[in-house]
Amino acid sequence: MKWNNLIYGILFSGLGAFSYILLVDYTNLSPHIADALYSRGAFIYFILAFNVLGYATLRLSSWISTQYAVNIRSRWKIPAIYLIVMLLFLLLNYGLLASAKILAGATYPFAIQPRGWWLLITIWLVELVILGLLLANRSIQKALKLQQEAAVLQAENDTARYTALQNQLNPHFLFNSLNTLIAEIEYDPKNAVHFTKHLSSVYRYVLQSQDKMLVTLGEELEFIRSYLFLHEVRLGNCLTCQNNVSAEYTERMLPPLTLQLLIENVIKHNSITSNKPMVITISIESEYLSVSNPVHPKKSITSSGIGLANLAKRCKLMSGKDIIIENEIELFTIKIPLLYE
Repeated sequence: MKWNNLIYGILFSGLGAFSYILLVDYTNLSPHIADALYSRGAFIYFILAFNVLGYATLRLSSWISTQYAVNIRSRWKIPAIYLIVMLLFLLLNYGLLASAKILAGATYPFAIQPRGWWLLITIWLVELVILGLLLANRSIQKALKLQQEAAVLQAENDTARYTALQNQLNPHFLFNSLNTLIAEIEYDPKNAVHFTKHLSSVYRYVLQSQDKMLVTLGEELEFIRSYLFLHEVRLGNCLTCQNNVSAEYTERMLPPLTLQLLIENVIKHNSITSNKPMVITISIESEYLSVSNPVHPKKSITSSGIGLANLAKRCKLMSGKDIIIENEIELFTIKIPLLYE
């Protein structure tokens, strides 16, 4: 950014110096105006004036782009924004012309003759053309960037959906679930029915989420109830989850199967026994979904970290924010940025 500003400053200063030389050497000026122009102060004024106009054009074009993005659904605001920018440029040109007349010692610096108005309007129209070209270039760059991000995001989502489905359908998970179901059928048939329903809900949600880039937090919390139930039955009373998310946040959005990945990591990396029960806490902290758990590390466990890295990329692409990982001695916390629809 600093180098860009320096390059722009050199460019605007060069244009100012070039315009000053053209005006002094190739125009027939009255003696009074010529005396005012043939000075160091006039040269510096030209350079400053071009820098003011140049940076004002850049800032206003950036502001218009931002306002367009914010007010894209309020179409009537966009023409109003353009009108405001046009008036700002006209006032800026008038102010620069009046200040030049003051420096030149004019008797009535704020009065402009018809010829001066033609010059002012001509410069104003040229500036609006330059502004339009800047906006067009910025729009093209933004469109290309969005296309690239969409392609990357689609690839990341495909990878995440495949990984999630693979995790749920892998033999280890299925073997544990079926063994638990057989045991429940034998010792607690009524609970076996509940287990089967929750197992069905888990697979249904995983399959339904294949075509979605975002889901509501409420859907994720509902899914995770079934997912946790399967593990709670298998692990006994050693695993519990505290859901501290208030109803006002249930419509916020996040990538599908986020909670499944985070809770799977908790179960995979921690020793969970009756002596070391696991309590997972889900809450909201400053527009982030927070999932925390006490640390009971297993002695021999390796992890590729691909799932968490993929989630971090998806969150960055969708929200522009990074996930937050707080790895303390006794508590591990991951915070996921929430989105509006």
